[in-house]
Amino acid sequence: MSTRWSERAYALLLRAYPREFRRVYGREMTLAFRDLMRNAGVSPIGLWIWIATDVARTAPALRAEALRARWSSNTRMEERPMRKMGALAVLVGLSQIVNASVELNAGGTAGWPALVVSLAIVLSVLLIIAGVALLAGASSAPTLSQISAVCWLALVVLVKAVYPWMSIFATLLAVVFPLVLLGYVWIGRRMTVV
Repeated sequence: MSTRWSERAYALLLRAYPREFRRVYGREMTLAFRDLMRNAGVSPIGLWIWIATDVARTAPALRAEALRARWSSNTRMEERPMRKMGALAVLVGLSQIVNASVELNAGGTAGWPALVVSLAIVLSVLLIIAGVALLAGASSAPTLSQISAVCWLALVVLVKAVYPWMSIFATLLAVVFPLVLLGYVWIGRRMTVV
């Protein structure tokens, strides 16, 4: 294999490493590869097997480390919007508890509908906990918010299947707010990784 093709193939192998790692060490690794190719005391096939083995051994660990660093507890969202979203989450959770309690006490719910409405109360408490975590600026706030939002969206699908006479306001609140909360957490994490 010619030197030019070897360098191209090696450049493709380097893509297995995280972008930041390639930015810092890519040039040095390429220069070291050129030296290895020039001074190879082993057959080119043996060198390629050694290089491919090294990349297969080290690149996944570096990728996992980069992902862990990205989603670690050092990831914080901006303070002011986080407090507003936390207060809104608490208010939405409280309104959903009131709405579900009214539905449960209306007397027309029994069996599966009663179970689903009770589940809505439990998930409202989870939403309130996520809101309090956002207000407190806890490192667990983004994770709690995501879990709460996804659970609420799943509950809406279940409620519509079992208890289709849910009010329009409750449906909108149960769909729109979790989507806004998910978007807020995902965008907030992406923009402010410390």
